[in-house]
Amino acid sequence: MFRMTGNSLKYHAANYGQMNLLNELRKLWMEHIMWTRLSIVSALADLPDLDATTKRLLRNPSDFANVLEIFYGKQKADVFRSLLEEHLKIAASIVDSAKRGDSKAVEQYSRLWYSNADKIAAFLAGINPCWSEDEWKNLMHDHLRMLADMIGARLAGDFTKDVMIADMLTAQALSMADVMAEGIIRQFDI
Repeated sequence: MFRMTGNSLKYHAANYGQMNLLNELRKLWMEHIMWTRLSIVSALADLPDLDATTKRLLRNPSDFANVLEIFYGKQKADVFRSLLEEHLKIAASIVDSAKRGDSKAVEQYSRLWYSNADKIAAFLAGINPCWSEDEWKNLMHDHLRMLADMIGARLAGDFTKDVMIADMLTAQALSMADVMAEGIIRQFDI
């Protein structure tokens, strides 16, 4: 398997099951970023595809739950799904508030967003001893910070910065997938 450590990519031999899991989790995290970005763009520009894009984005938590259910059962997978849905709904409220220029509401929703991120980190660390709550908190907080920066860049019309942040979010999503896959592989000796 591949994993970024600092600025270098380390390779560890992986079996077929490990690669399948890694590929599935990378796909899910990439879809999370892609559909989140498209929803933000559509919401801020009042594009007619907002409803369809948002519906597709809201499918992502269930897709994650379907994979996690294999390892953790339906109840725990549903908790993750619910937390990820909350993450997306808070994000939509932040986008809407930022678009209206309501900085007070953005601040209020941002506190909820970070609280939700901390709940996700604690939940993941609670179901898998190979996952660190601090690592997941850092990953989630980086994710939220970059999304907020991307929203700000789009609102300011700084599309070069927006694209740069989208690239950073993509790389970070792959790191999240790698951490998730590595933890499952280690926990279940795949």
